[in-house]
Amino acid sequence: MTAPTAVPRQAPATRGHPIFGTALDLRQDIIGTLVSQWRQHGDVVRFRSPFSGVPDYLITHPDDVKFVLQEAHQTFRHPPLQRATFSAVVGQGLVASQGTYWRRQRRLAQPAFHKRRIADFADLTVSTTDELVERWRPNSMSGEPLDLRVEMMRVTLDVLARALFSADWSRDVEKLGVHVTYLLERTFTGMLSPFALPEWAPTPVNRRFRSSRDAVDEVVYRLIAAHRASGADDSSLVGMLLSAQDADTGEMMTDQQVRDEVMAMLIAGHETVSTALTWTWYLLSRHPEAEARVAAEVAAVCGDRAPTFEDLPSLEYTSRVIQESMRLYPPLWVMGRMPTEDTEIRGYRVPRDSVVLLSQYVTHRHPEFWDNPEGFDPDRFLPAAVKERHRYAYFPFGGGPRKCIGDAFAMMEMPLLIARVIQHYRLQLVPGHPVEPAPGISLRVAHGLPMTIHART
Repeated sequence: MTAPTAVPRQAPATRGHPIFGTALDLRQDIIGTLVSQWRQHGDVVRFRSPFSGVPDYLITHPDDVKFVLQEAHQTFRHPPLQRATFSAVVGQGLVASQGTYWRRQRRLAQPAFHKRRIADFADLTVSTTDELVERWRPNSMSGEPLDLRVEMMRVTLDVLARALFSADWSRDVEKLGVHVTYLLERTFTGMLSPFALPEWAPTPVNRRFRSSRDAVDEVVYRLIAAHRASGADDSSLVGMLLSAQDADTGEMMTDQQVRDEVMAMLIAGHETVSTALTWTWYLLSRHPEAEARVAAEVAAVCGDRAPTFEDLPSLEYTSRVIQESMRLYPPLWVMGRMPTEDTEIRGYRVPRDSVVLLSQYVTHRHPEFWDNPEGFDPDRFLPAAVKERHRYAYFPFGGGPRKCIGDAFAMMEMPLLIARVIQHYRLQLVPGHPVEPAPGISLRVAHGLPMTIHART
């Protein structure tokens, strides 16, 4: 962020439609519009909003991302529409709550994601992946493709659910996968629809939304009740949430509060990890030399045995591939914030109650910080290169105090899952299948990702 000026300037503005501004462009192709306007106007772009008298802003320079997410984070809150839309699903979970309540819940939940706790879930990740490996075996023999987007959604939901509940999830995971996917889609649609009918309106869409939420709630509350009834001091995420105690007040979470945090993890957690894995398999298929290098690294580190938590520091290239995948196709691809007072960014006035967009997809392509930004190069994440680069040139998990609480869990799960699969199979994209981003709550692959499974010899 630049030093304040005497008279802040107006940021360069998009033209757009005389009445609707850029709303139609953003709705039809939000990523293409953000990228094109950034390239045309620079690191601060003003969008005319047809829905309020306050413009929206796209902020792309890492200095300014750091200002919004870290230095002035108390001034920048989640926009009301975004918060209300998430709250309809996750209640007061961490992704939707604010202020004092958010700080309390974050403090209570943080120990569940300590490195020592995450290490306990490594074997669970590998054993769940082993079930996936076996499930794929018939396809490896028949040549019948599998949709990797669907497969990664299923396995990451399975891993997270077992980590949450330490229970047999098999009878629920198929049903919940459908409902969680629908809730995700409706949440994103809701954030783009400021004039949507309220939830109580008896529309088919609202009825299906409530039905899906109720179906997930039934399973979550049932498993929370089972934990309470058992009285066991287990190491599951829910067990840790139930036993967490506020150091100042001695208060513990209610079932409702635990439910909200579980819903936040189900909605925000498994979706982003599954999306990152899907794009990683796509990039490895497109770059067989990188796939061969991952396979060689896994063989050198693990041989024929299953990978473990202790192997993660040695799976360096595998982790760099994942990081580069999240640079090119960040699951969390855009974030919204709203200043509670007039502020200034890069010498431009940003009025209170305007929506400030931070786009990982755009900033991860900033040519000031990335050579050949559209190219695939995992060695961008060698330690020396990372040390020299701006901390906020790469922020796939957000940043500042509200950085994703599950980032360490994700960076444990993904390398272990890829390493275990790659010990058994090579995955190849079905020739001719179109692959393009589909922006939603995460940056999914449009049209699915059909791949053939080939056993390693």
